[in-house]
Amino acid sequence: MGKKSRGKKEARHLPPKRRKSRPDEYFRYGPLEVARFGKAILMRNRMSQEQAEAIQAKLIERLPHVVEEINNITFQIALMISQLPPGELLKRAYWEAARHHMGVQSETEVGEEGMVSLRMVDYVQSVVASVPPSESIHTDVTDQEWQALRSLVENLFTKLNDEFFVCQGALKRKELELSPDLEDFFAKAQIYWCNIRGQRYQVHNIPFLQDALLPHNEVMRELYGIGAQDFVNGLQKIQASQTFGIGELFEDMKTFQSDITKELENRVASGSPETASNSGSLVEDIVKEKGWSSRRDCIVARFSEMDLHDIETLTNLPKALLEDLSWTQGEDKDFFKEGEYRGWPLREWPINKRPFLKLNGRHYCFDNFSLFDNVYRVLQRIIIKKKPEYEVSWKDKQQEVSERVPIELFKKLLPTAQVFKSVHYRWHTGSVGDKNWCEADALLLYEDYLIIVEVRGGAFTHTSPTTDFNAHFASLRNLILKPAEQGRRFVSYLESDRSVKLYDRNHVEVGTISRDQFEHVAICAVTLDPFTEIASRTQHLKKLGLDLGPHPVWSISIDDLRVYTELFDNPLVFLHFVEERMKASKLDIVETEDELDHLGLYLKHNLYTQYIQEINASGPVRWNGYRVDIDHFFNQRITDPKVPCSLRQKMPDRLEEILAFLGSSHKSGRRQLASTLLNCSGDWRNKIARIIDEELVRQASSKKPQSFSLHGEPRITVFCWHTESGSPNHQDAVDHVRSVMLATNEPDRLLLQLSYKQRKLVGIEHDFLSLAAIPPKDLVKLKSRAETLTQQRLNKARLLPKGVGRNQLCPCGSGKKYKKCHGG
Repeated sequence: MGKKSRGKKEARHLPPKRRKSRPDEYFRYGPLEVARFGKAILMRNRMSQEQAEAIQAKLIERLPHVVEEINNITFQIALMISQLPPGELLKRAYWEAARHHMGVQSETEVGEEGMVSLRMVDYVQSVVASVPPSESIHTDVTDQEWQALRSLVENLFTKLNDEFFVCQGALKRKELELSPDLEDFFAKAQIYWCNIRGQRYQVHNIPFLQDALLPHNEVMRELYGIGAQDFVNGLQKIQASQTFGIGELFEDMKTFQSDITKELENRVASGSPETASNSGSLVEDIVKEKGWSSRRDCIVARFSEMDLHDIETLTNLPKALLEDLSWTQGEDKDFFKEGEYRGWPLREWPINKRPFLKLNGRHYCFDNFSLFDNVYRVLQRIIIKKKPEYEVSWKDKQQEVSERVPIELFKKLLPTAQVFKSVHYRWHTGSVGDKNWCEADALLLYEDYLIIVEVRGGAFTHTSPTTDFNAHFASLRNLILKPAEQGRRFVSYLESDRSVKLYDRNHVEVGTISRDQFEHVAICAVTLDPFTEIASRTQHLKKLGLDLGPHPVWSISIDDLRVYTELFDNPLVFLHFVEERMKASKLDIVETEDELDHLGLYLKHNLYTQYIQEINASGPVRWNGYRVDIDHFFNQRITDPKVPCSLRQKMPDRLEEILAFLGSSHKSGRRQLASTLLNCSGDWRNKIARIIDEELVRQASSKKPQSFSLHGEPRITVFCWHTESGSPNHQDAVDHVRSVMLATNEPDRLLLQLSYKQRKLVGIEHDFLSLAAIPPKDLVKLKSRAETLTQQRLNKARLLPKGVGRNQLCPCGSGKKYKKCHGG
């Protein structure tokens, strides 16, 4: 191995400040710089103050023209849609969107054309619901009309995303004296509002609604004569039609054509005289004789009519409920109401308030995203409107779901965790003053890990950030800041004494815990509704005036937890991810657009916070494309719910076996041991696995266990043996490791003892040993053993054909070069 190659391997374990990273790509245009490190994008602006002010002035000057252009575009869109048949228009929009998304496995793979096709479904529906039809409506949608409308919608969203938000931000900064951080947040909140759809993976839509709606079964029966599960079943049928309808249609059409062809061939082969007659008449005769008329009519209706979207055809949902969930054309009076942003996507979209359209007396659904993103809150509003006195019951049941479901999901991730629900304790509710009864929603104790769970059942606001930014921001404060305050309060209580008491709702003592029990304490804020684009950036909220305190807060949704339960099958690996996620919460340079990007970063880079710091960026780094594999997996789950999950870090089988053994055991200290092994780089993981395999092969003939030690990072000594050959004396193994520490002057070292039967792991023992804890009475004996060990290593290395090079690491294990150690 050459010097440069070896240097690269060793550099992996140097502190971040000693690493130098070069970008894979670099681009500069004037004062703007863009660098790419793998999937990370670093942008830097070296603009002077004078340049920045000049550009801001130009943007403010440009704003009225952009507003006028957008107003003109929305007017033209409304005029065109009022003259076109809405059913034909939306049917065409759906088919085009399906074509653009055919084979797409991840949202990151959707191109510009695909994004516009989605807006032709959801935004156009909102306009249909808001604009009354004209007196003269065209009978069809021509290609020319379609392209003209599509061009207008594309131009509308381009103007908003590329010009309006930038110009508006410049004005807001001047008028309201917004900080650059608040201006950036304001712009992003509007971009998310306009463009982001699909709050959860499709396979999780039905489980979410079952959890959220089944508690309201009785009120649904009372108001609509249908149970909550029946309603969810109906939505599942709609989802299936929207997802698989086109594919199933083509398969049915292909099968039908094949059956007709076979029947024709049979008649030709039999010499039937009818075959000489008109083929169209013959096909019609076959259809009648075989009783295939309804089969043919169904295919035609699904293909040329709107049966794929007809809710009454697809489900048995009662009409009264469909009426409350549907808009008629032009019924909504708010979206195009006179005033600022008339018809702009910055107002609340009608399709978010009611997911269906009623056209020509029939109820239709054209879009899964608007349906499943909003139906829970839509149903909440219409039920409370019909029965106002049920509002308190809804909130109570919603709170029960919000508190119960996260714990059920955490228990899947941490099966043996000790759980305290609704923990009460007496502590200060302010900085000073008397102690009052306080509550933590739940505590999860897993070995030396404590997770403080605080849940919020409320929704992230449906108020547009453009029309009411204060309400939008207050909602964010409610969902993130309040749980953070509650979690921080419990941490303060936990740290107030050597041990603290826990009480139930009736203030009866249920347990005692101590801060010294836990190496890690994490505050986890869980919401019923997802708001992942915001939640993944909570560490930046301090710049906006939302100070979450010194303890990082992990803000996730129930849907995120559901994802983790399907991707993590080992509680120890999950907790190692949580370690990294909490570290990331302390780094201002980490910017992701989704919570699951953190999971993607972990699967790719393991210690991804270290990887991020090694880039040595002077500002935030955007991480793109890390959730693609996760998207692909859940896309596969749509068609094959039992497809096994292969998403995991690269890991040799031997190490995987050790972690699986620890994950299913109840051995004390397993969490810390697993974390230590998982902290190893890929090279060290492979080395440990390779040496175990080599040692087991060697013992097959020698029948004598032998240790091996890793120096640098990690500091691990491993004994592995076949149980058939006996086992090392534990105290002798401890003394050996202590001798290694004395020989190399190491502060600590892990002793890992592995026993195998027929090459399968059957037992693990381990000790975290420290130099400071060596008994003074043993020092003389151990130092002598250390000197002997060092000399043995040096002699063995010197007997090698090439000896020990001056610039190689010293064989003694000190980590120094040979020339600066025993070769000096």
